[in-house]
Amino acid sequence: MKNSMANVQARREKILSAVDQSEPVAVEGLAQRFNVSITTLRRDLKALSDMGQVKWHHGLVERTNVVTASNHGSRSGIELIKDTIAAAVPAYIVKNSTLFVNSSSLCWRAINQLAIMPLTIITNNIKATECVRHPETSIILTGGEIRYPKESLVGTVAMQILETMQSDYTLIGCDGISVAGGVTTQNIYEAQINSTMISRTKQKVICVADYRKVGVTSNYHVADLTGVDILITDNFANEKVVRDLRRQGIDVIQVSN
Repeated sequence: MKNSMANVQARREKILSAVDQSEPVAVEGLAQRFNVSITTLRRDLKALSDMGQVKWHHGLVERTNVVTASNHGSRSGIELIKDTIAAAVPAYIVKNSTLFVNSSSLCWRAINQLAIMPLTIITNNIKATECVRHPETSIILTGGEIRYPKESLVGTVAMQILETMQSDYTLIGCDGISVAGGVTTQNIYEAQINSTMISRTKQKVICVADYRKVGVTSNYHVADLTGVDILITDNFANEKVVRDLRRQGIDVIQVSN
């Protein structure tokens, strides 16, 4: 009988723990340790490599803790995953809409993808002004205090501006989305900004999050799951969490690179 996905995910977590604790580990040694075939172990390593979690070469495995080149080319697995998620965003936005966008790096990537259509983008991300955009797109910065190193705009001024506006859509990145915690962030200064964007959206709130954020509850609450209409993530996201989020009424879109 084939392993359930839960068992596969548990084994992959154990593989990561084993690699974390030592120098590069031999593939054969890992297969013996976890009592699986070399073929099964290689399948696990391929998935973990695609996720940007490990580097696997010459029969040795080591943990990837920083953005490095992978077997996909000059970008790491996680960078490719983010690009794929960002590329899926335009399909859920209607041209000539007004769009709130928060300061997450994934949203920044999505702004570049949205250059195919005219929009009004209202954002607290200073770097949005450097993005590729449609010639008829307007980018409006909220103003406010600049928080480094992320270069996001927060504080009273940003809040006051957002409270005078409404958007058709909100595109929001997060540090966690889970049934227990809803949408959460690590940054207390951005939590209220993100919450206001969501509350002042007329049509749909689109959350973007790679697999590392799905099922996670971070420090500061942004919104309940009832505030999210669509989650765009990747096919490495925990299956059980994805099912639970769908049961909460969220349209979960999983993309593959």
